[in-house]
Amino acid sequence: MDNIKKGYYLNFLSVVMMAIGPLVSKFGLLHISPGKAALINTVTIIVVSYLWGVFTKNTVTFYVEKEVILLALFNACGVIFLFMSMDLLSPVEVGFLGRFYTVFAVVLSVFILKEKMTKTEIIFIVLALFGAFMFVGEGADWQASLVGSLFAILYTFFFALTNVYIKKTLTIGRESNSILFTNNCITAIFVLVYSMLAGELFDPNYPVNGVLLIVLSSIITGFLGTILLYEALKYLRFSIANISRALSPLLLAVISFPFFPIKLTIWNVTGAILLMVSVLLLSVGEKKKQGKEEK
Repeated sequence: MDNIKKGYYLNFLSVVMMAIGPLVSKFGLLHISPGKAALINTVTIIVVSYLWGVFTKNTVTFYVEKEVILLALFNACGVIFLFMSMDLLSPVEVGFLGRFYTVFAVVLSVFILKEKMTKTEIIFIVLALFGAFMFVGEGADWQASLVGSLFAILYTFFFALTNVYIKKTLTIGRESNSILFTNNCITAIFVLVYSMLAGELFDPNYPVNGVLLIVLSSIITGFLGTILLYEALKYLRFSIANISRALSPLLLAVISFPFFPIKLTIWNVTGAILLMVSVLLLSVGEKKKQGKEEK
């Protein structure tokens, strides 16, 4: 398997993990508060990341660097806003609003990473985004909480910003699992402060079923989904890798349908097809482009 195919394979697996996690998180939030969930999420990732390093005999390294601290701050904001939005909205609604991640990722990749986009890529990106809007146009419940929607958009922005800095650190030879470990160790400090200010930290009510569900979603999304993305970014451009992640709301809608059904219409089915075709064509174009650059 060549590097480009490997990158797409890893990225697709990451998208699948990111689609499953929110549904599990929602069930956990029925029993536990957002602040506690954010803290459990961060601690779980730290522990699993460390154990993974021991298991693979590649002990994690703690990076004390300005960029790593910045990405941890952005990640902490993303984690907190994610669980606050999940507490107010359904997983499908959060997933639909999460499509703005793609917009933020592309814009940030151009302004911060200085990645260049061809006219063809821009056209496919616009079509992919238009397809995403068509998909949710009639299928989603736009009467959802305004505050929850704002939190959902904010978490996508901060996660996109976090991953931009992840890409910058990976390009200078940092190990994926060590970045994840360092990121969450520092994130835990910010989340701990938030939990204290929100008055949730010292509340002794930690239902076992709620804790276990948040732990499970953290392993699926926070660890597996993230580490797969980090590995994929070693082989793919940030902008293109994140366009493919626009498929996540579709997968989340399918997985969540038995619990949070949405109305299917010709409009949103057409949007789904347009989104998938655009992403596929972007992937094919990226493979040809990187192949030419290697030659």
